[in-house]
Amino acid sequence: MKKAIPLVLLFAALIYLLPLTALLFPEREAAAPPPTSAAAPASDSAPEPQAPPASSLPAAPKEEPPLLILDERSGEVREVSVREFVRGAVAAEMPIDYPDEALRAQAVAAHSYALACKAQADPNDPTLKGAYFSANPDQRLGYLTETVMRAMWGDAFEANRQRLYAVVDSVLDEVLLYDGQPALACYHAISNGQTGSAEAVWGSPVPYLVSVDSTLDLTSPDYEQSFTVTKQELAQDIGMVFPDLELTGDAANWIGAIDRTAAGYVDTISIGGVSCKGTAVRTALRLRSRDFTITWTDEHLFTITTRGYGHGVGLSQYGANALALTGKTYQEILAHYYPGTTLGPVPG
Repeated sequence: MKKAIPLVLLFAALIYLLPLTALLFPEREAAAPPPTSAAAPASDSAPEPQAPPASSLPAAPKEEPPLLILDERSGEVREVSVREFVRGAVAAEMPIDYPDEALRAQAVAAHSYALACKAQADPNDPTLKGAYFSANPDQRLGYLTETVMRAMWGDAFEANRQRLYAVVDSVLDEVLLYDGQPALACYHAISNGQTGSAEAVWGSPVPYLVSVDSTLDLTSPDYEQSFTVTKQELAQDIGMVFPDLELTGDAANWIGAIDRTAAGYVDTISIGGVSCKGTAVRTALRLRSRDFTITWTDEHLFTITTRGYGHGVGLSQYGANALALTGKTYQEILAHYYPGTTLGPVPG
């Protein structure tokens, strides 16, 4: 496999960057998860879920070796079957009333991502204790368990479970491959209308994590959000990530020029006369997206506006939903968001 990027450096960041559940999906904050999944709300035109009869469920694919996942809540490394993980990842990442083809695309992406983590895991990494990656299923971070699904879906649990399991099992024998190996198929909730590249976010290129069109994301009701902060709040938050940056004098002059990537995300922004990376500013201010503006208002407040939801790399979950509603298949959705990859059986 051509290793165009030191993937190990990405895995520790990506397991919470790809959903960035506490940051990218505030509806699903660790302290207060919502009654549905944390991805963008389903379109009103999404079809009603139809639970297939048990007799129509497809034959279960051959079991793979279990995944080793560090449970961040308990600190224990758990053996989780691939089937259980993929089911739980889809339930955690997408509303169950998204179309089947969107759910299938998410299932393949999550499966591929997990296997890429497994292939690159460092058994000597003390932070993972021998696991391939970490998650917090009790708080719906990374994936969730059937017990959490039952609490989340209530009376709809059985119908949703049947549908979820049938959809996942229909693609459980397929993964995204690049150079014959599982692809690092990361995902996010909503792009700004164009997905970003891995190089723009994490500093190293990945051949299939490049910028692609995702214009239908602009139709999401959660596409753009604004909020205000005081100058004291902004200075305090910025100071946590940029401790040497001093914000003094007229606050109207604190924010300067913004340089954007070709996809429209903030590459650098001048704050207090210092050029700051957009990714770091997003972390400091706990922003939903790297596409943001910061303006000083007449009310002596900063107004921050974000467009999109997540790191913006790989599959846009809302985009997958929108494409599925136009009749695109999961194969077409995956080919669009991960150009250069192919669908194939699990290697080995």
